[in-house]
Amino acid sequence: MISQWDEKYSLHVQKIDEQHKELFRLSALVDSLDKNTTKDDIKKLLNSFFIYMRDHFGDEEAYMKSIGYPLLKKHHILHQEIIENFTKLIKENHSLESLKTQMKIATKKWLIDHIMDNDLKIEKWRLQQLQ
Repeated sequence: MISQWDEKYSLHVQKIDEQHKELFRLSALVDSLDKNTTKDDIKKLLNSFFIYMRDHFGDEEAYMKSIGYPLLKKHHILHQEIIENFTKLIKENHSLESLKTQMKIATKKWLIDHIMDNDLKIEKWRLQQLQ
C-alpha cells in the first residue's frame, strides 16, 4: 500500500498538503497493524482518522470554493461517502481481524482513490486556469 507522501501528490497549497501528509502518516500506522494490535487500538486509530478527515475535508472544500472549482459539489459528495464509511466502521461490531482488514481497505481507498484520483484533479484544473 502507498503510505508515504510524495511531492507528486501535492496540490501546492501548504495547509492541504500538510493535512494530506498527516493522512499518509496515519495510513502508515494502519499498515503497521500486527497481531499485537487490539480492537481498542484500531478503534482509536479509526476515530483519529475520522476527526482528522472531517476537519481536512472542510478545509479542502473551502479551498475549492475559493478557486471556483467546478466539481466542488461532486467532491463534497465523495467526502460525505468517506465519512459515512468511517462512521459505519466505528459503529459496527467487527471481529479484530475483520476490523484490521476493513481499516486497511478504507485507508487504501482514501489514499489511492481519493487523493490520487480526485484531489489531484483540483490541481490539474487550477493549472489549466493559469494558461
